[in-house]
Amino acid sequence: MKTILLSVLTVTVMALAGCSVAPSKYTYVVDPDLSEQADNLTRTSAHTGHVVWVNPPMKRIAKDEQK
Repeated sequence: MKTILLSVLTVTVMALAGCSVAPSKYTYVVDPDLSEQADNLTRTSAHTGHVVWVNPPMKRIAKDEQK
């Protein structure tokens, strides 16, 4: 009984340790340059309608650089 309990406890601890989250060094923000570039293309084309961003272009920046 002790070996089964010890085995279950060991597996549980290992599973919880594997699910821990490491602190991230980066964050994602909307890339205004790519957004503006796509908006400018819609202004110059006669056949394009209004652009609605479902998933806007993102860029990765270091957390130190974030304002």
